[in-house]
Amino acid sequence: MLPVGEQIAARCLVTEKVLLVALQVSIVAALAYAAFTRPFRRYSYGTAGALVLAAAGVVALIDGFSLAVIEESRARYGQVVSGVVEERLSTTGELGTRTIGGRRRFGRGPTVRTTGFDVYQTMTRAVLTGSLDAWVIDYRYPCSIGNGLCRERDFVPHALWLRLEAGHTVNVRQSKEETRTARLDENPQRGLAMVKTALACVLLTLAAAFSGRLTIFGRRKYVQADAIVTSVESVKYGDEVRWKVRFAYFDVKGNAQDSVDEVNDPNWKSGDGCYAVYSPQTPDVATLHGRAI
Repeated sequence: MLPVGEQIAARCLVTEKVLLVALQVSIVAALAYAAFTRPFRRYSYGTAGALVLAAAGVVALIDGFSLAVIEESRARYGQVVSGVVEERLSTTGELGTRTIGGRRRFGRGPTVRTTGFDVYQTMTRAVLTGSLDAWVIDYRYPCSIGNGLCRERDFVPHALWLRLEAGHTVNVRQSKEETRTARLDENPQRGLAMVKTALACVLLTLAAAFSGRLTIFGRRKYVQADAIVTSVESVKYGDEVRWKVRFAYFDVKGNAQDSVDEVNDPNWKSGDGCYAVYSPQTPDVATLHGRAI
């Protein structure tokens, strides 16, 4: 039976294409929700924004966690084989290398086009390298599938890229359950996994803020709404008499609310106008304030 770490790693091999498709589907679903679910309410767009951020956060969390688990499996249960550098590439054409990048958008594109150049991947790499440029190593190594020879492409730090040239021998690391993926032994991915997980936390926090469930660096806000008194009844506390005033109003979402407050003024009566002051988090609990003029 395989060690637990290897079993988890085998189940968490989430490819970039799968993640991008999941993100695109989530964004479309969020926009559809905003368009067709009470589109004229004030909270619809905030909810849609929260859903988009939450979807992106979940995708980044899955990606970061999967990479972290795979890296743990590579370190604990992995194996190292000898490989050979076939080519080094860069986004800048440094040292006369072929250029590499994503899809061509304006004018002439890179010589080699590949995945890994979307905004998400580019920014997470930039956090580690300090640059939006990318340096890539293509290499081959012996494996157990096909004709027994596999090829892989790694995004590597600039310093490592400068040391490697075509024909150089390199160590290639795999977990025992990896058959189609690997990485250079000198190119650990734990830092990238931490960056992606941290990004996920930021996106999920922003989603909570957009949804109104989290207030960042802000004082508690209250809303004032026109209200009308629906009933008044006296309440005795020993020799003291107070009046329980029930009033109705609409909150900012258009929902009818009903609340009650106690006052010392005996002049309140049903039908009087007033103000209801409440917190957006608890629109059904309000205090009675001065009569509306």
